[in-house]
Amino acid sequence: MLAYLREQVQALKDEDPGVRLDAQDAVHRMRVATRRMRSALATYRKLLDDADSVRSLRDELKWLAGVLGEARDAEVMHDQLKDMISREPVELIMGPVTRRIDIELGADYQQAHAKVLAALDDQRYFRLLDTLESMLAAPPLAQLALRPAHKVVPQLIKRDIKRLRSAVRDAKHHPAGSGDHPALHEARKDGKRLRYAAEAAAPINPHKAARLADAAHGVQKILGDHQDSVVTRELLRRLGAESFLQGENGFSYGRLHALEQSAALDAEARFHRAWKKFPSASLTK
Repeated sequence: MLAYLREQVQALKDEDPGVRLDAQDAVHRMRVATRRMRSALATYRKLLDDADSVRSLRDELKWLAGVLGEARDAEVMHDQLKDMISREPVELIMGPVTRRIDIELGADYQQAHAKVLAALDDQRYFRLLDTLESMLAAPPLAQLALRPAHKVVPQLIKRDIKRLRSAVRDAKHHPAGSGDHPALHEARKDGKRLRYAAEAAAPINPHKAARLADAAHGVQKILGDHQDSVVTRELLRRLGAESFLQGENGFSYGRLHALEQSAALDAEARFHRAWKKFPSASLTK
């Protein structure tokens, strides 16, 4: 756990200059580092003896990930919509669709990136770095951490597997295509948490840890595609309404919305197929 956290703290610091300079993918990589730390602290929290400090640290990592997420989400949505439009027949793109999307999401990204820069210059960010460094320098290990890792860690990960299975059971009860169902959202988050927990556990059982992390990543990726579709459809609905008020043709926004809805249905189908192949065992030998 500590080795994994050290790796992510270093990744966060390594990406700091790139984020400030708006280097490609720097925001994404820093966000992933914060998410990995937050997930690891959740799964392995019983190995640390200061629950309040762990909770506070996770809250601060959530804050930073949220700030970074605004910029990253605008960037991803912009790229996704540009790619969709580029694959559409020219005659089906009616009105200044590309320009409106460029203006809307370009402005969103610039505003979000400005918030990121403000956060990285805030004392709150430097206190977070100091807290992480202090914890790694003198970790408040609990009694549980004195036991052999190959006995303790699989049990902690098993809890994450149960969380994911519970969320998936709930997700199966909702009708396909009904929108941003909370169970799908929870399954995505639980899949991400399990993935990072398995990555950290690689030294115990490399083969099984990699298999579990890959399977969890697959669930996370598919449900991430579904969530992206939900957010993108809301943007397209709003842009379509605004274009109508401006006297423009809203056809293309409706078509893109329908394509996104189809993509969401496809993601749900892929998710259920992938889940049937999900590993049944944890890291126990």
